[in-house]
Amino acid sequence: MEMAKGLEEITVVIPQHNCWFETVACCSSLWRHHAEEFQIVVVDDGSDAENREYAKKYLRSRVKFLSQKHRGVTAAWNRGVAAVDSEFVVLLNNDVMSVQAWLPEMQSLLKTGEHGLAGVALRCEKRLPENFRGQRQLVGATFLEGWCVGFSRETFEAVGFFDESMKLYWSDTDWQLRWMQRFDCGSEDFRLISSNRLRHRGHQSTQHLQGRLEIWQEDRARFLEKWS
Repeated sequence: MEMAKGLEEITVVIPQHNCWFETVACCSSLWRHHAEEFQIVVVDDGSDAENREYAKKYLRSRVKFLSQKHRGVTAAWNRGVAAVDSEFVVLLNNDVMSVQAWLPEMQSLLKTGEHGLAGVALRCEKRLPENFRGQRQLVGATFLEGWCVGFSRETFEAVGFFDESMKLYWSDTDWQLRWMQRFDCGSEDFRLISSNRLRHRGHQSTQHLQGRLEIWQEDRARFLEKWS
């Protein structure tokens, strides 16, 4: 199907692990607020058969649906980005609702300058080690919230895949740090779309995940080992 001009250069990648209704609601809100055609890639990360089939049933042919064994959101991001052929990519959690159109602004921000990184909100990471290995002083550094991050495929290829040794947590922080080092950038170089266009419903897919605390601790240990 030939896309209407406007958003043909951007693809939204949405991982899911069970919680099929969150994915359907996320996609539906995107379609509701965007008249233009654009691509969505849903990566199912080892959901049970019921969740996987319900998502496919309700989303039908409107999305590209990929499935993998349960390996974590980091692997799902990599799988999704590898399947994209558009110039720009947005990683979006499936528990995010669009309340206004925002993809045109995201695409415009990513077209401005080279190797830009764009998102919706910032967070201050206060748990970096004091002997942090980096080109800049990054203790208490600011990063993009990981539930909505956009970049170009060229930027992704330059920085590399997300580190799958961190299955669920810290891999987005690790990738942003590598982006900073690769292009000698800092948090002042992040680009933000206008506020109140999206609503993050807060870790709906992971709050009931068995062993979530242990995964966080293991991922943090890998992150600290890598960057200390």
